[in-house]
Amino acid sequence: MLLKNLRPADEYDRFASQALEPWDVLFVTRIRQIARDLPPGALVDIGTATVVVPVRLAADHVLKGWHFIGLDLDETMLEGGRPRIEALGLSDTIELKVGDALDLPFADNSLTMAVSRATLHHLPDKLKSLTEMYRVLQPGGVGLVHDMRRDVAPDLLEKFTQMRASVGYPPTHVEEKVTLEEARALVIEAGLDHCTVVTSPSSGMGALGFEILIKKPLLA
Repeated sequence: MLLKNLRPADEYDRFASQALEPWDVLFVTRIRQIARDLPPGALVDIGTATVVVPVRLAADHVLKGWHFIGLDLDETMLEGGRPRIEALGLSDTIELKVGDALDLPFADNSLTMAVSRATLHHLPDKLKSLTEMYRVLQPGGVGLVHDMRRDVAPDLLEKFTQMRASVGYPPTHVEEKVTLEEARALVIEAGLDHCTVVTSPSSGMGALGFEILIKKPLLA
């Protein structure tokens, strides 16, 4: 399952559009880098909430020809993002789907990319979420996870807390996050260490979190 956000869709949308801006830019930039080496295909954003990330991607010329799927367990979050999609004329490019991160509603080997931003820490079975992401990727496909570290530097955590406060959001619950080493251990336990790298920047706002990059072998 994917736990539902405790805040109304409009409040979360304001938070995601404003306070998460620096991390969304990092995330979208990373997806653009990866997509340059892949043929256009289907990309799912797992835990998409109000579909901020797919909208950014669909408006990017680098990702022209791709089909985007915003997946979330909470239908009200998806509906909160629908007016933005319609206003930008992206209804044919972005599909909204209610679905579970631990039981993805896609066939094996069917997607070119599967991405997830700030969702892993919400999931009760993080290992299953990684194996599900791997399952739905086609051979040669890429999975990308960005999430916050529990072992984040105190100064960065304070800056993030201030950014959340600026849009009326309370401090994050650091205890629900995983450390960098725990993320690496998850990958090993999932049996994906042969095709996965876990990294975290040593400085800058990106150091608030980590990246899990899965590259499914062509002969998977």
